[in-house]
Parts: sequence; structure tokens; C-alpha cells
Amino acid sequence: MRQILVGFAAFTRSELANLFQYRAMMFLYALWDVINPIIYLIVWSLVAGERQISGFSRDDFVMYYLVFMVVSHLALAIEVYTFGPLIERGQLSPRLLRPIHPWWHAAAVNISYKVVNLIMLIPVWIGLFLVLRPAFPGDWMTVALFVPALAAAVVLSFLVGSLFAMLAFWTTRSFSFWQIWTSLLFLLGGQVAPVAVLPGFVRDVAVALPARYALGFPVEVVLGQLDAGELVMGFAMQAGWIALAALAFAFVWRSGIKRYSAVGA
Repeated sequence: MRQILVGFAAFTRSELANLFQYRAMMFLYALWDVINPIIYLIVWSLVAGERQISGFSRDDFVMYYLVFMVVSHLALAIEVYTFGPLIERGQLSPRLLRPIHPWWHAAAVNISYKVVNLIMLIPVWIGLFLVLRPAFPGDWMTVALFVPALAAAVVLSFLVGSLFAMLAFWTTRSFSFWQIWTSLLFLLGGQVAPVAVLPGFVRDVAVALPARYALGFPVEVVLGQLDAGELVMGFAMQAGWIALAALAFAFVWRSGIKRYSAVGA
């Protein structure tokens, strides 16, 4: 394990150095992470006005999407863009020869990308918070619970993103399948609207599927929108989906690597 951690740290340092060479491109990516939540924030703030929608006031929507801005960035899965192409182009072969699992390098790429973009995102987030000055409805307990909820969302998102990336072992159009997951995140993950605002049946579906637990759930936790029973159920669902995704990850990797032929290498 010590050798793995040393290798992972080396990968992370290398990727950080590499990404800092593309500051303009990273700024554009960070800008996109900011624009999307701001659009939803403006829309729902205007819709709410002086009234409440499913218990959400204007300030609640503002605070929700300010927190969502950070959570969505940290929970973003990029493996279909970074690891999938390695399989499709036959460029995975050199990484298979290293004495460390290739997915440790993928994790280092994921973390490095988010760290670099977060440096640009935090000043924007602070500026928006100071300008809009929404009331924070949570407390120290919700902040404490936010940390494991966010960590679980990041792990779940990474595993799901990795599964879609590994579809490249069987098809050259894995990105098309990835659109299914991004659509679920958009509709049911708390992106287009908080899960509590969704209509009854749609809300029930969102609570059952993994999209919410890979994106919107940490935001709901830190803002104190869930009671004790909902918190317990939410963390249990996160753990369950992570376990299922981890088992699927192990199975798909073993199956996929057996048919990998390094076409295009």
C-alpha cells in the first residue's frame, strides 16, 4: 500500500504540473462549472420571487446552487474523457506494464483536474456569496455530515464514470452511453432542480436511483433539508450504490482487460 500511495502521489504531482501549463483552457472549463449553476440560480430565484416552492424560498435556491457549484465540480466524473480514449486508441498498454493499477493514474488525473479548477472557482464562489448574501440554513452538524456525504458522492461518481469509460473495451462509442448518465444527473440528480422540488413520482424515482447520491445529496445534507430518517436512508443508499458500483467495476475491468487488443497502438 505504501508503494501504491507513493506512486499515486507522483502521478498527482506530474498531472498538476501538466495541467498548470494549460491555464487558459482550465479557466474555460472552470467558467463552465460556474455558468451552469448560475443559470439555474437565476431561473429559480425569479420563479420563487417572494413565495416558496416546495419549502424553498428565494434565499434557499440561491444557497442551494452556490453550494451545488462546488459539489458538482468536486463530484464531476471525467474518466470517459481521459481514460476511455486510452482504451479506444490502444494507448492503455504502457500503463498495464507499470507496477501499479492503471486506475490509480486515472484517479490522480481526476484529482489534479479538480484541484487546478478549484483554485479558479473558489474566488468566484466567495464573490457570489458576498454579493448575494443568502442565509445559510444549516448548522455545525450538517457541515460535519457534509464531509462524508461529499466524499461518498465523489467516490460513487468516479466509479460510475469509470464503468462508462470501460465500455470502450467493447465499443468505440462509449461516449454515447455516457449521455444516459449525464441526463440522469441533469433530471434526477438535483441539477435542473432540487430533488424536493420535483413532482411526486419523479422525486421517488430520483430518491431510488444513484444520480442523486453522486451529486445533489451532499447539498441537501449541508443545507439541513433532510430529517434524521432521511439522512440515515440517504447515507445507506450512498453506501449501497458505492458497493454495487465497486463490484461492477471489478467485474467489468476483469472482463474488459481480457479482450483488450491494443488496436491502434
